[in-house]
Amino acid sequence: MSRTGIALRICAFAAALVLIWKGALPMMAAAGGSPLRLAAGALVSAAVLAVVLLALRMDRLGLHAVGHRGAVAGLGGFLAGMALWLLPALAGTALCLAMGWTSIRLESPPATVLAALPALALGVLLVEAFPEELAFRGYLQWLLARRTAQWIALLVQAALFVLFAWAIGALGSAQQWMFIPGFGLILGLVRALSGSFWTSMGVHFAWMTTTQLLLGHAGVEGLQTLLFVAFTLLPSATLGTVLSLRRPGFRWNARAAANAG
Repeated sequence: MSRTGIALRICAFAAALVLIWKGALPMMAAAGGSPLRLAAGALVSAAVLAVVLLALRMDRLGLHAVGHRGAVAGLGGFLAGMALWLLPALAGTALCLAMGWTSIRLESPPATVLAALPALALGVLLVEAFPEELAFRGYLQWLLARRTAQWIALLVQAALFVLFAWAIGALGSAQQWMFIPGFGLILGLVRALSGSFWTSMGVHFAWMTTTQLLLGHAGVEGLQTLLFVAFTLLPSATLGTVLSLRRPGFRWNARAAANAG
């Protein structure tokens, strides 16, 4: 495929993603936290999966091409991503509390928090973690990394992720403008080093579920410190170190095929 062909493929793919989310957002806004939101999320995930499969079919390829190696391997990668984010995030939270940088006050009864968790987690998975990781870190980053250096693919997919967030209205505050670019880069780094979008999906799922649960049911003083130190800095350092050690031959200046295995 020529560079022009790749650019056209990316533009068409990105346009399809924006249309999917734009079509689902009114339904999700009206649904609030009801089961209708989960239904809308299921539609988003199904539509994104269909678009990715169609794009792969044009190249006569299957999901294995974008890092899917079966249900068992996918689940293992997902759980690994979750663990590699959650464990340092918990340690970082304990550090912030111990140093007095942050204080957390639970504003909902523990039973209410536990009752809200399943629907929240499923919503994050269906609306954000699965479709976004499959589309951006799965398909787009793979498409770019097959034809250019991994570091270039990482930066371009992160830029596309930011443009997508802007197009669907998810960059309505300075905080989001500061967060989304780094979020895309961290998830892209995880996808490149792990070789699987399932691992970046696990990180995405754990990060967003924890953040939304905290913001929805607790009052936090020193929130920005907590989000930076515990939720971003320590997990990112852990992910980069552990995944790099697992793939010592990985080269950022090589294409994806050269980093296989």
